[in-house]
Amino acid sequence: MLDVRSKYVLKFIVNECNEGTYKIIDATDIISFLPKKYKADTENVAQIIKHLENGDYVSVKYSDEEQFCLCPSPFGRQFIENEDIQNKNKTVLKHLGRRNNLGVLLFALLGAFLGTLIYNLLL
Repeated sequence: MLDVRSKYVLKFIVNECNEGTYKIIDATDIISFLPKKYKADTENVAQIIKHLENGDYVSVKYSDEEQFCLCPSPFGRQFIENEDIQNKNKTVLKHLGRRNNLGVLLFALLGAFLGTLIYNLLL
């Protein structure tokens, strides 16, 4: 499993490296892509990239303190695509759930109203 920062770094790498080609990426570019609440420095980025490499999400040709020559593996690219699809499905399911709950509420009120009306007409 990947943590949130690792997902952001992998997403940045997938967006930067088109068609599985190797690209030299600066650590400062990755740091600027991360949201401010995930405070990171070059050491953190190097650790995240090492973790992604160990998990077979990216392939690293070489790296130094500030730059990395890497490309996403097919597994890493597919992971990000599946993540995007899951996020879209979550929003669709939330929308359908809200509509379903509203429909259930309306039909419950209608049933209670009709039950009360029939009960009062029969007595």
